[in-house]
Amino acid sequence: MEHSSSLPLSINSDLNVKQPCSDAALRDPGRNELVSRLSTSSRCRLLDSCETVPLNRGQVLYDRGTPLRYGYFIESGGCSVTTRAGDCLPVEIHTLGMKDFVGVPLVLGMHVSPHRCSVRLPGQALRIRSEQLISLIKRDVELEKLLLGYVQAILIHSSQLSACNSRHTLHQRLARWLLVASDRLGSREVPFTHSYIANALAVRRAGVTVALGYLAREGVIRCRRAGIVVADETKLKAMSCDCQGIILSAHNRSAAVPALRTAYS
Repeated sequence: MEHSSSLPLSINSDLNVKQPCSDAALRDPGRNELVSRLSTSSRCRLLDSCETVPLNRGQVLYDRGTPLRYGYFIESGGCSVTTRAGDCLPVEIHTLGMKDFVGVPLVLGMHVSPHRCSVRLPGQALRIRSEQLISLIKRDVELEKLLLGYVQAILIHSSQLSACNSRHTLHQRLARWLLVASDRLGSREVPFTHSYIANALAVRRAGVTVALGYLAREGVIRCRRAGIVVADETKLKAMSCDCQGIILSAHNRSAAVPALRTAYS
């Protein structure tokens, strides 16, 4: 499709329509960290194929065994990726926020997901149709490099969680979870209930309540009705296992996207 302007395109989030990138849009890389890492040309090509959509609490972005119709770059709010073991309750494997992309299987050439991703905190995201994303990845080397780096970070994240959940104490795992969730959401406030955190850690709610009470008495966190605030990140890191550092380092390493020739036509 040919455009009337030679300028790269972007999305007007208020009107949800495409228009040429303004100078302000080119200076503002956007609220999703992955999108902001792209060069101006690659970012605008991506935005040309995206639309801004709301994320509503409880909304299922994709489900286990169903076709993946879209990919999402989260700009605000939070999502949870869960998996199941037989008839047991689902267990969270990732908390996603404004630093994340929803639709990892698409980057690997898969069109069906083995997991469920649902919205836990309302917000908004840039949404792109799966076939458009795959086409862009094939032609834009920089976007491909960025998303493959993100996939690698997610794989390291998942494998480290497996080791952490089998080897470390509840207090260590809780501290790790709070640090990683705070990082992914881009906020010291982690607005999740005790029940949600218990599900994420695959433990009883009572155990999480006791552990959070201890952290609150130590002045590391503040408990609110709507969630938890990390009050002393340094102390929380000292209480956590080394897994949080490994996980966050994996994501930070994927942040460096070198200047690449863009194979786009």
